[in-house]
Amino acid sequence: MFETGKSGMHRLWFHCRGGCSGEATRCSDCLNRALTLFESVESDNTGHFDRFRGASVSEVVSPDIVSNLAFVHLVMQQFDESIAQYQKALDLNPNVPAFRAMIAVAYTMKGMYPQALAEYDQIADQDKAVAPENQLVAATLGWVYAVSGRRTDALKIAQEFRDLSSHAYVDSYQVGPIYGSLGDTEDAFQLLERGYKQHSASMPFLAVDPMWSGMRSDPRYADLMRRMGLPQPN
Repeated sequence: MFETGKSGMHRLWFHCRGGCSGEATRCSDCLNRALTLFESVESDNTGHFDRFRGASVSEVVSPDIVSNLAFVHLVMQQFDESIAQYQKALDLNPNVPAFRAMIAVAYTMKGMYPQALAEYDQIADQDKAVAPENQLVAATLGWVYAVSGRRTDALKIAQEFRDLSSHAYVDSYQVGPIYGSLGDTEDAFQLLERGYKQHSASMPFLAVDPMWSGMRSDPRYADLMRRMGLPQPN
């Protein structure tokens, strides 16, 4: 069983989807503030943003808070709002490659592939190369390639992750959307199953992650959701 809530938010913390750039204690405080907001995504599409209106001045200008809000916009498919908030987070802290990667996700979901790839052009090569510390950013680039029709580039990144897995931990959940977006759902779901068995900290995000949205009609998706105790897709 996978626990949602605070443990589920670990992915946002560990992979910097929330983009928190501070020390561990500060990151934890930031995510605890974002937790209530995040948990209301499925049930409340408007009112939960009011909770940010009472934030202090220091919180409003915190890239940690701004990027958490941007991520909620992303999973709610409010892509323009997400891009705007991630851009604000970048203005506050330009040294977090995951912010640009998430902007690229939003552009890709809008079908704006050149703009998505332009965001990656602004990420240093060493920050988007396949490596243990770059898994979110590198895998997301592979997904952007796959969705935008650059199959060879996408498969190259997928192979690099296979090579990496021979000597380092690879979060299978991160790599699966590359295969799924290339039409290889068998490999995609095999990687999801591996992530499930490894208790990947990413798995609870399966319920809302836009990079898995194209596979939600597959019965295996609903089965995994059931086994993890997550809400079934509508």
